[in-house]
Amino acid sequence: MMRLPLPEPTLAGMRCLLRPWELRDAATLVAAWSDPEVRRWLPVPDHADRAAAADWIAGEADRRRAGLALDLVAVEPGRGVLGGPDADPVGRPGNGSDVSGEAGADVLGEVGLSAFDPERGAALIGWWTVHRHRRRGVATEMVRLLTTWALGPPLGLEVLVAEVEPGNPGSLAVALAAGYEEVGRRHDGRLVMAAGTVTGAVIGWGRGV
Repeated sequence: MMRLPLPEPTLAGMRCLLRPWELRDAATLVAAWSDPEVRRWLPVPDHADRAAAADWIAGEADRRRAGLALDLVAVEPGRGVLGGPDADPVGRPGNGSDVSGEAGADVLGEVGLSAFDPERGAALIGWWTVHRHRRRGVATEMVRLLTTWALGPPLGLEVLVAEVEPGNPGSLAVALAAGYEEVGRRHDGRLVMAAGTVTGAVIGWGRGV
């Protein structure tokens, strides 16, 4: 499995830019893990405390080196770029959900890739957004930014897949707006949404449709 690189240059749009998670974001991650909507749609640790969040963030580089996952946090453009002039001196998965909580005020949400299938050139994409930033187009933009990058060099994936619960219309709307189309359903009823050059290749991929 190839080592997963960070996007260079930084992926940025009108509403957000994407950067790696940093330890200063731990409080935001705890808030996300504790949010009922996130817990409803996404797998989270049983002990979702500050220490667990810090450990998860600290493992980001190892997950990329092992080719397991690439997780990026969305922040407002011009804020929080690591090493940039506006960086804070105080020194992330499938279905989209909204997160409540005031911690980490500059964090808008998270988007990431996982479950890489090198043979098919495929991966899963997932995301969540902070409650106060929902319905502003943030989720759509960060999904679109990461999708466009992942389908080009250096990753050069053929297809990205979003698995959306039918009871989560917000995630479905984001996927559609970001250019994904429904290509099937899992046995458990989840919608399989795909974007890429060979979307038909996701049928029968991963855990099976």
